[in-house]
Amino acid sequence: MWPETWNREELYRDVWEQPLTKLQSKYGVSNVAIGKACRKLKIPLPGRGYWAKLAAGHKVKQVPLPELKNVPVVYRMKTEATPKPTVDSTDPELVKIAGVESSTIPIKTDPHKLVASSAALLRRAKTDKYGLIQPPSEHPCVDVRVAKDLLDRALTLMSTIILTLERNGFGVKVEEGSTSAHIFGQDVKFGIVEDLRVKERRKEPTYSDRIKTVNVYERSGNLAFEIWAYADKCRKRWADGKTQRVETMLPKCVAGLMLVARTVRIREENTNGGTRNGREKKKNVRNIRGSASNWMSGWQAGRKRSRFENLSGPFRNTASITENPRPQTVPGGSGLNGRLNVRMRSIRWLRREEAEEEPDELSL
Repeated sequence: MWPETWNREELYRDVWEQPLTKLQSKYGVSNVAIGKACRKLKIPLPGRGYWAKLAAGHKVKQVPLPELKNVPVVYRMKTEATPKPTVDSTDPELVKIAGVESSTIPIKTDPHKLVASSAALLRRAKTDKYGLIQPPSEHPCVDVRVAKDLLDRALTLMSTIILTLERNGFGVKVEEGSTSAHIFGQDVKFGIVEDLRVKERRKEPTYSDRIKTVNVYERSGNLAFEIWAYADKCRKRWADGKTQRVETMLPKCVAGLMLVARTVRIREENTNGGTRNGREKKKNVRNIRGSASNWMSGWQAGRKRSRFENLSGPFRNTASITENPRPQTVPGGSGLNGRLNVRMRSIRWLRREEAEEEPDELSL
């Protein structure tokens, strides 16, 4: 994604030529984001019923664009649209996804070995307050979270999906409480769940003497196939409805799982590529800073050593003190005490020098 700025005049023309929902593909953002940009740029929008009256042939009035002296700069993060899988696509992955979506998947009555090994664990598993089975976390088990009276149907759906994935060359892995498919080099988790519905809404007081609304849920008896992965603009849920059931949507479920895996892989490849370049730049900067710091430390140490040697030149050789113990006249006194006094004065001078301001380090 990359930032772009809104053109006020162009956006005004577009919002009065077609509804906001039809502008999403052009600008790469949602209709809600387009509406927010219009409010920031003081662009009037068609009122309620405008497009219906226009389609019916009624006369409608367009609000003119008001003048604005200081037009704010409003940015938008444009995202690339997820390509739709078609059989005539040039991408072999999209062709395969389109083929699965247009196929017919029959229900498999013979359970898959992963489902058969998990059935006994799920029948003995504990349930939550709504009566939904919670897969055990200490044993490998398929991710099925339904009531026990819907367990057989859910296991049949899970077995059919796993067999379909393996028939298309994708592996399925079952771990402690999770099921994942390895598709296009990416692991994506999925499962079968039972939906909850709102039974009632209660008003309850809070600690701050306010009233909050609390939803009370109950079982709905409807199953749903869910994909647990972050993939922008990809459908990740198919559930029972008034006119259709999950069994009739299995081709879309498997194709949707494949499309999510492809989208996640592409996003991670782009992210890792940018992260890798950033890490290399930081490493180069650290190396340059380390070299400069070592050079500066060596320069300062050499400078201090040179000053000390210049001050204590006649008295550096301590061996001459022991070899010739005869008292000598020195500026700090006579004999050994004089030499020690000179050394102490040199050390104090160096300490004062260190306390003074040293040259600034190289800044990169």
